[in-house]
Amino acid sequence: MNVPLRRLLSLAALLLGLAACTLPPAQPDPTRYYMLTPMAHRTGEAAAAGSHWRVALRPVEMPNFLRGKTMAVRVASNEVVYVDDARWAETLEAGIGRVLRESLESRPEIAFVATSGGEEHDFDIAVRVLRCEGDREKGVARFTAAVEIYAAGPGGARRGRDIFTTEVPGRDRQNYGQLAAKLSEAVDVFGDRIVALLVAVQKP
Repeated sequence: MNVPLRRLLSLAALLLGLAACTLPPAQPDPTRYYMLTPMAHRTGEAAAAGSHWRVALRPVEMPNFLRGKTMAVRVASNEVVYVDDARWAETLEAGIGRVLRESLESRPEIAFVATSGGEEHDFDIAVRVLRCEGDREKGVARFTAAVEIYAAGPGGARRGRDIFTTEVPGRDRQNYGQLAAKLSEAVDVFGDRIVALLVAVQKP
C-alpha cells in the first residue's frame, strides 16, 4: 500500500472516530400510554339486591377530533392541543365502551349487558360522546355525552334521551395518568345517569 493511500485511510478512520464521539446519546422515548380504568363496585351487594333490565350497549360514537390516540387538552373554548407524549393505549371509543359496560354490569338494576344485538334484551343504549378531555385553565377532566334509550328490536322507538356533563376537579395539569383516572371516574358516573334514565322511562 503506497504512503498517500495509507494516510488517506488513516485520516478517514480518524474522522469516523471523531464523528462517533460527537454523536448525541440515544434518548429514551418519553411517550406514555394510558387506559381508562373501571371503578371498583361491590358486586356482592348488587347480586343480593336482584337484577332488572337486560340492555345492549351500541358502539360508542366519537367526534372526529377525539378519534386519535393522542390525549386532547382544551386550552380555550374553540382550541384543543394534543399532547404528543401522552397517548391512549386504545381508541377512546373502545375504552369508554369497555369501562361503561363494566360500570353498568356492576349496577343492581342491570341483569346483564348483551355482547351483541342478537341476544335477547329489553333496551338498546346509544351513546354519543361530545367531550372527553382535560381543561388546562380549570384543571379539570371534562366528560360530556348524549345517551338515548331505545326499545329493543328493529326500529325500536326511542324511549328517553339525556345529555350528561361532568367536570372532575383536582387534576394536576401535567399528570396525564391522573387525567385518565379522572376521566374513568366521569365515565363511571355516567353509568349512574344511564341507570337513572332507565328508571325514568319505566315509570307509568
